[in-house]
Amino acid sequence: MAEEFGGRSGAIIGFSTTSAGLLIALAMFPANPSPQGALMWPATILALGIMAVPLARGILRSPRILDAENLVAFGFVFWILLDLIQGAYELDEAADWALRDAFISVGVSAMAMWVGVAGRPWKVPKWLAEIAARPMDTKIVSRLVPVCFLLGMFQYALATDFDIPYMFSFIGQPRWAAPWGRGQLGGWDAFIDQLQYFGYVLPSLTALMIARRGFTFSVLLSVAASGIMLAFLSQGGGRRIIGVTVGAAIIVWIQAQRALPFRRLIVAGAAAVGLLTAMQFMLNIRTVGYDEFLFRGEQEYDYLHVDDNFLRLAQVIELVPAAHPFIEYRQLTFTLVRPVPRVFWPGKPVDPGFDLPAILGMKGLSLSTSIIGEWYLSYGWFAVVIGGWLHGRLARTANVLRATDAFRANPIVYALAVMVLVSGMRSMQDLVIMSYALVAWWAANRLTQSRVEATR
Repeated sequence: MAEEFGGRSGAIIGFSTTSAGLLIALAMFPANPSPQGALMWPATILALGIMAVPLARGILRSPRILDAENLVAFGFVFWILLDLIQGAYELDEAADWALRDAFISVGVSAMAMWVGVAGRPWKVPKWLAEIAARPMDTKIVSRLVPVCFLLGMFQYALATDFDIPYMFSFIGQPRWAAPWGRGQLGGWDAFIDQLQYFGYVLPSLTALMIARRGFTFSVLLSVAASGIMLAFLSQGGGRRIIGVTVGAAIIVWIQAQRALPFRRLIVAGAAAVGLLTAMQFMLNIRTVGYDEFLFRGEQEYDYLHVDDNFLRLAQVIELVPAAHPFIEYRQLTFTLVRPVPRVFWPGKPVDPGFDLPAILGMKGLSLSTSIIGEWYLSYGWFAVVIGGWLHGRLARTANVLRATDAFRANPIVYALAVMVLVSGMRSMQDLVIMSYALVAWWAANRLTQSRVEATR
């Protein structure tokens, strides 16, 4: 029965349940959607439609439970619908019709995603296929841990003149207090900043060692290294970074199991809950620091806060094209040139041609509209459909890294690729930036591979 939810049939069912969920949710859509909690039930219905196939696969213990499209479907719910389900805030800063259109855009994008999953996968890039096919035996993993740790920590040590106690003193401080903070326009030091991406891989390496060897002394050292790396990454306040790194580690641990009894699924679930709890804790301390948080004795948010993505998506739909033209190719250009160092291109764009905070009169803020909002900004509803379809195509292609025998010995590449797609639901920039972790993983593999060949 589990096979009925696999492959193209699963995509067809996902498209059908998402369509049905959207239609039912629209039938329940209130005339006044702006009060807090007004969209709780429509958002819940749509979320169940989007997540129907992943939930069915989980209940049936299907081997496809970790397929990329399941986690991308979760991304739709987490990044956009979760705040609505929780009734997190009022939506009176956007017009009612824009809220309705924003809701429709989420359902339409998710439907397009399932259509994309139904097709044949694209060819995996050669450089990615090479590292995915490299077997990860214990010796290689043990060699990669110190390499990734030292490279990942170098930025923090350099910024504090290698004064280790001083470096550690910034853990738990407000996000902008540390000397390794970087402005919007980076210089030559931007190259050093990129070294932290090597640290993104550490939790996955540690998870693989735990699954294969248990908690030996060397594994405990790897756990400690991962904990230190995560502490410094979290100091910057970027919750999605912790989500990607730890989420990938959870996926690696699950994939590395020879069997998945119910007890281990409980462990994985508990780890996921712990991750969400840690991300919420980061939100409460990142602007004031740990000491001030303890002094206040209360949390700023009494719900699992994500971002106000849905509200900002509705505002974009209200403004474009009525008050601002579509920015067309500029959003894609801005995203694709992100990896180009500004020292080589001083005139590189600093925005895609649309600044929502400035338009709303909110200075000093960065607002996320989700990737759906960015697609809409480009070419309207047509781009929303194409963007959702593209996410589905990428998810289908990522599954090749898990389904092909040659890639199963190295679950890290698949785990990172999937988490990149999930974080990419927040914005196109995150889709590109988080991909740097895959590039760092390729570089670390090349470094250690060259060393092995040199000693033979």
